[in-house]
Amino acid sequence: MKMRYYSSLLLMLSIFWSCSNISNTNGTEETAYFPFKDFVEVQIPKLEGKSVYKVININGKKETSQITPTQEEWMKDLDSFLQVDINKPALSGAYETQKSEKYLIHELKEGEKGKIKKIVVQYEGGEVKQISFISKTENPFYSSQSRGVLMFDGETGEIFQYSLENIQEIIFSKPNKMIVNASVE
Repeated sequence: MKMRYYSSLLLMLSIFWSCSNISNTNGTEETAYFPFKDFVEVQIPKLEGKSVYKVININGKKETSQITPTQEEWMKDLDSFLQVDINKPALSGAYETQKSEKYLIHELKEGEKGKIKKIVVQYEGGEVKQISFISKTENPFYSSQSRGVLMFDGETGEIFQYSLENIQEIIFSKPNKMIVNASVE
């Protein structure tokens, strides 16, 4: 009797375990939204050895620089773009998606919470031509708004220009505005 009980229990547990352990058979997980972070991560190794010319404007004061970043420096330089990741379980269904032949747009639905407000992917000939984002963070003491644009070369598909604009406002302080325009050479 005990043997039959244990055998039945073992059979039920193995059936239950096998049913609950079903996963995607090809090992890849389909994302609900454009894989912004992954797309940028794939671009970074292609930038190694290339130089970048930057014009940085901080509250009206301009600086220019030209350097040849290492892969690690490219990661830091493009970190604002790497932070644009809306493919998280908590954000599933938080964005309205519009798709056409030339555009893919993810926009945060009204009433939903998320730092990234909008992502626009522009296509040309089926290839990504430009990606932009708008993010915003607010609380009673602080607000920050960022806009970023990555532009891709039509022939190579690699980043050839990018820009970032960030405005930060802290209560009782002047707003800080920073604009970075960069060209990859």
